[in-house]
Amino acid sequence: MVPEILAPAGGRAQFFAALHAGADAVYLGMKEFNARGRAENFTLEDLRSLVPLARSRGMKVLVTINILLKEAELPRLIADLAELQWIGVEAVIVQDIGVARLIRREFPNLRLHASTQMAVHNASGVLAAARLGFRRVVMARELTAQELRKIRREVPRDLVEIEAFCHGSLCYSYSGLCFFSGAEDARSGNRGECAYTCRKPYKILNEPGHGFLFSMKDLNTSQDLDKLVTAGVDTLKIEGRKKDAQYVATSVGLYRDKLNQLFGRDTAPRPLAHEARDWQRDMAFSFHRETTTFFVKGRYHENVIDLANPTHKGLLIGTVGRVEGRTLEFITSEALERFDGLRIDPALDVYHAKPQHGDAIKANLKTAKRKYAGEDCQFSLRDFTVSQQRRTEAKAGEKVRIQVPDDEKLPRPGDLIYKIRSNELKRHTEALSQAPDDTRLRPLRSLDFHIASRAHDGELILTIRACLGTRTLLETNLTAPAQKPKTEARLQKDLEDLFTIFGEAEVLAASLTFEGDWGWFVPKSLLKQLKKQVSEQLTSAIDAYTQSSLAEANASLALQRSKREAVTAARYQIKIDRLEYLPILQTYAAAHADFVVDEIVFEPKRAFLGKISADAAYAQLRSVAEAMQASLRLALPTVIRAWDEPLLRPWLRTFQNAGHTPAFEVGNLGALELLDEAGYRRQDCDLASDFTLYALNTEAALSLLEQNVQRVCLSVEDDLPSLRSKLRNWPASVEPQIILYKDTPLFIAEACSLTALHHGCPTAAVCGYRTLEIENDEGERFFVAHESCKSIVYGKEAFAVSDHRRRLMELGVRDFRLDFLTREYTAEAMTAILDGIREGFKLPETHGANFERELL
Repeated sequence: MVPEILAPAGGRAQFFAALHAGADAVYLGMKEFNARGRAENFTLEDLRSLVPLARSRGMKVLVTINILLKEAELPRLIADLAELQWIGVEAVIVQDIGVARLIRREFPNLRLHASTQMAVHNASGVLAAARLGFRRVVMARELTAQELRKIRREVPRDLVEIEAFCHGSLCYSYSGLCFFSGAEDARSGNRGECAYTCRKPYKILNEPGHGFLFSMKDLNTSQDLDKLVTAGVDTLKIEGRKKDAQYVATSVGLYRDKLNQLFGRDTAPRPLAHEARDWQRDMAFSFHRETTTFFVKGRYHENVIDLANPTHKGLLIGTVGRVEGRTLEFITSEALERFDGLRIDPALDVYHAKPQHGDAIKANLKTAKRKYAGEDCQFSLRDFTVSQQRRTEAKAGEKVRIQVPDDEKLPRPGDLIYKIRSNELKRHTEALSQAPDDTRLRPLRSLDFHIASRAHDGELILTIRACLGTRTLLETNLTAPAQKPKTEARLQKDLEDLFTIFGEAEVLAASLTFEGDWGWFVPKSLLKQLKKQVSEQLTSAIDAYTQSSLAEANASLALQRSKREAVTAARYQIKIDRLEYLPILQTYAAAHADFVVDEIVFEPKRAFLGKISADAAYAQLRSVAEAMQASLRLALPTVIRAWDEPLLRPWLRTFQNAGHTPAFEVGNLGALELLDEAGYRRQDCDLASDFTLYALNTEAALSLLEQNVQRVCLSVEDDLPSLRSKLRNWPASVEPQIILYKDTPLFIAEACSLTALHHGCPTAAVCGYRTLEIENDEGERFFVAHESCKSIVYGKEAFAVSDHRRRLMELGVRDFRLDFLTREYTAEAMTAILDGIREGFKLPETHGANFERELL
């Protein structure tokens, strides 16, 4: 099966570029509620015109609603969905399980795709998404081709489709599990407001080195595309809704060409008007960093982080020779023409770090800061000479003299010259970025029409139904004499010609199906009368249905919900990942009877367990929990890859044999399915969610309740007005939980900074899974912890809202969680934190994230 190519469209130019370049489908966002809020994006009016055009050319359109929504935003989303349901889009791409629930229940004709922001990374997650009504899952970028192949074997294609990224920018963290931007600037990546903190330079404090420690290379799987194809991937996704039409046309052309080579035939969905090109070369002139296949071939087969460069790389075309005044001379290895873009970089790397450079170490971030700020020498090529003659073009191999603009930093001999833009490629792309010449853009709604014919008592009865998905909007009949045609019967063809577009009602027939006997003759005048009759009824039927769906969807936001009542006593749940903390907790609880710890939550991690068995560890946990009169809950990690499951299976068996109601905390949809696979019945378990199963709105809380989750942990990114809004309209059967103290995992990553620093995985014997202490150019400090081969980044200051506990209790919250994870705590440090929580004062050296500011 030939996988489809799904292209990004941040604006109209990119949309048309994808259409002309041969994309099977495009994904795009509306002005609100998408993860690329700063792209140009599209209005509903835009979509009414562009979707019919795309469908007429065989290109599907998918709409992204791939962010988390606050409670107060749901009515605005509903208004958009009520209009979007008519436009004929192929699907909506969703991150928020509450939004998915709303669409599934109130707008069922909209097909659901699970965004990569849901961090689905195993077969269990795919099956869990399918249970929630998703027809396609966009897999986490971190998966290997081998994992994708295994998922395809375990999950039938007719149940759910698999989509994988093949090209574009990469995030250091798992998508949907990045909290750096939200914690630092209130600009949450989960809300489409990413501040790209991963692209900043950082200095390492506890050992020599600095650079762009989290800046990923760009994904390019074109040379290994056969691995994704043979893995059974249904859709190849190209990242880049903030990139230009040139990037879209070039990347689509590259992957279409590769598919043609793999299948030995033309795989394009429509005839292409452009000529074949050197697509890999063209990619160098479209926004692109150094490239990687990431983990497609396996984990740590290559260094996926570019310590030296966070931005567009371009094509190296020479080095600076002589410099005279502001004129420099060099021999170009690439053809040049006027208005090409050039960038000139210092020959020295922007970072120096052991073990790569031995003793050649500099702690100066100056060069890296300048590169991050875009202050390198770059300009559009205007005037240049070859052999003392002014030229507008130069051939490869010629010696070129160019003038450096006065406002640019003057390069030095030996500096590297890159061609970053091609004027020729720009001209080529401009022709692809326009609407097709032979088309008329007109706003149209999309409906399905079913026509049936039936002869009875000498009359022919035509029945036409207009449907939105499975819902019939109107049904009408035409009765005509049952006459046989004098020539070949053309009734079906006449109906197809007449019923494709209802111009007065602005309706397009997305599909037209027939049943019955069509060997009859009906005058065209009667058929036109039928069309007029249908057209007159369509507008009012659409308006009436839109209003009813709006009213029903908004009314549903009040169902099963009520205001939380204030509570007078708090309950504390303490989450740990080290057994060594148990005596500290037991001693503290014994000394403070007023501090009620009703639950210990343990997350098993290979990095901290050593050789102790699950049964022996459980015995220690059970003993301390009973001494504290607390219950015990097992936390399943948010990320569970194939190599993590062997650690978890003994723990699941131990809890199964414990002789009490098993209690679990889950942070990913796949964890719920994993419990099913382990033989647990959800209704027989005590289930709680971690904050990474986001409940930024009450629809999400109800979705979790439908999965038998009784306690929902609210997000550490949330703000007080948003929390207040939810708790005034909270599902009565769900217990809310707030985290009072936690090292927010700013990044959760498989990409390894130690691998970058060592120019390849040094193995555990060398890296020692050591923790790096780092600092950005603003003096803020962070830690990069390596738990086995996962990287967790957290701040020097932990998140804490201990001083707001009483206010939260007034809002009806009784359950408060304290997390002692990843960072190593002494008995003194843990005791001081517990004192602050118990007494309700602000903990020193902590921050409240967005609690008292607005989460954007």
